[in-house]
Amino acid sequence: MSLVGALTPLGKVARDWKTWFSAVLLYTLSGLGVGAGVGAALGWLGRLAGVAPAHDGVLLTGVVLALVLAAREWGLVRFRLPERPLQTEKIWMHQFGPLGAATLWGLHLSLGFFTRVNYGGFWLLVLLAFGLGDPAYGALLVGGHWLGKTLPVWVAPLAYRDPNEAGDLMRIWEGRTSVYARFQGLGLVATATVLAVWLTAGRG
Repeated sequence: MSLVGALTPLGKVARDWKTWFSAVLLYTLSGLGVGAGVGAALGWLGRLAGVAPAHDGVLLTGVVLALVLAAREWGLVRFRLPERPLQTEKIWMHQFGPLGAATLWGLHLSLGFFTRVNYGGFWLLVLLAFGLGDPAYGALLVGGHWLGKTLPVWVAPLAYRDPNEAGDLMRIWEGRTSVYARFQGLGLVATATVLAVWLTAGRG
């Protein structure tokens, strides 16, 4: 489902900026807390599994995975990503109102493992959070990923006066589209470059 209709002042529910701001803030903060917690847990599990000493191997695997995922986004290779094809519950809006629903949506979507995964970058972050074996790194990686996902929710109502246009923006961001897939591919290549530089610097 698109969050624009529920969380923008142009949608059917949030008709005023105060309601919109409170709902989006709760959505962002609840998801950030869960996302950071998931990342920290992955880092802790990686440390517990003893993978952190294989620092170079993790970075090299990350470079390869990022390039493979970029090729997928550009249509050069085809394979399904691991995911649970679940949507958020629309009924929460009627049961808990915009503020309660926004909080629950943030908690649910930020888990990552229990919803659709449209783009492969999420699994690269999971690898890095686990493989680096550092809860702080993990929290920053997955928490930062969540903040990136909330950005269009904040921007859409400011950029468009027409709710249909705002909805189109969110569909590009949230759904599987060729336009956004190309940008995802570019981001993955950039990430592979950063990891390769980090790997080279560590060996120097």
